[in-house]
Amino acid sequence: MSDIRPPREGIIHSPVCTEVGRGEGLSRRGFFTACGCARLSVSAAGSALLARATRAEAAAGGKLLKIGHLPAGCVSHLLLAKARGLFEKAGLNVELTQFNGPADNIQALIAGGITAMHNPWTTTMAAYAEGTKDLRIVGGSGLAGIELVARKGSVRNVKEFIEAAGKGLRVGTLRLDTLELVGYGTMSQYGKSYKDYEMTFFPSMVGMGEALSNGAVDVCTLAQPYAESVVRQADGVYLANSNDVWGPEAPDCVITTLTKTIETDHALLTAYMAVLQDAARAFYDDFESALDTLQPIYGAPREILAIALKRQSPDPIINAAGASGIRGGVKYLIELGYFKDNIADQVLDLKYQPGAA
Repeated sequence: MSDIRPPREGIIHSPVCTEVGRGEGLSRRGFFTACGCARLSVSAAGSALLARATRAEAAAGGKLLKIGHLPAGCVSHLLLAKARGLFEKAGLNVELTQFNGPADNIQALIAGGITAMHNPWTTTMAAYAEGTKDLRIVGGSGLAGIELVARKGSVRNVKEFIEAAGKGLRVGTLRLDTLELVGYGTMSQYGKSYKDYEMTFFPSMVGMGEALSNGAVDVCTLAQPYAESVVRQADGVYLANSNDVWGPEAPDCVITTLTKTIETDHALLTAYMAVLQDAARAFYDDFESALDTLQPIYGAPREILAIALKRQSPDPIINAAGASGIRGGVKYLIELGYFKDNIADQVLDLKYQPGAA
């Protein structure tokens, strides 16, 4: 796996936006509104391919497992498992629902429309802190791939980013998202904060990418594979990523479910995560073959997708370093005023991961 995973060193959506103060916190409604993070869509051909796999699984029988996900790089192994019939071979019937943003995904989980979801861990933490105490993170999904990106002609590396503090550098991000963490965390590591930059908080990631490309902001935070598209279009540069901020085994998307599902269907969840492990192994063992399968699903140009999926690769198991990274990430959310206490260990329930003691 080490050949594909993003390096730790040297790596470093319309712009309708609102200037927001620091440490304001968010109401429940405000949180769900702020996390509208649109991602690159799965193609029509990819949707048809996945639908055929679902019909084959349903015909084979088995209890239905409804999974919500985003069209992001952190679910490449999930899409690979689906397209290659790995769930059917394991006797699982998995129905995928794609959501355009993490807020819609988690709302469907809370409402009982899906069994589990692949979503940024920040979304789960925020909903838990706002009172949804039956949410639990049970496994991993994607590693790294949350990027701090600069446009050409602004800053070229983290050193220059920090040196630009207090000089009017324009930075864009989303509120209460892993995207916010990679930007604020980079600042915090060097003793800087939002007061040192001209901050704009966007309602969607696509708007930030457009703002970077047209020069409305100098630096912004993006997720793969959209980040690689923006870097190419804007001739931009990667400054840092999530491995640098809450790594080295930095989860982005994780698998979240409800405590009642764990109580009744923990064996099913373990079997599901075991298939994801198999798919991740296939991804790392033959990346080019995996890319052959995934490119029609994502619909992105192969040369862009190849880089994006190397920068945000599968990580279906949250190990001790990954759990520590989440705890460290929550500390930044506390600094920002979202939480008072580090709630990570209240939300993490990793004992049903395949191979867990």
